[in-house]
Amino acid sequence: MDHSNIVSMFEMMDTSNKGTISFVQYREALKTLGLLTADEVLKDDGHAVTLDKFRREVCTHPASPQAPARRL
Repeated sequence: MDHSNIVSMFEMMDTSNKGTISFVQYREALKTLGLLTADEVLKDDGHAVTLDKFRREVCTHPASPQAPARRL
């Protein structure tokens, strides 16, 4: 995914301009992008997701549900 598209998607979810999105928003973005299947479970670490983390996860999101990038 193009860098500008990742930033745009993040900014649409970060409506309060805090520089972070919630885990729920992150999970829904992955579903929207087709990077998360219905049977996959992500672990919520309790921290908000920053743009850098979002970009890193989306850009390196592997196809395997067992891959470490899928676990926050």
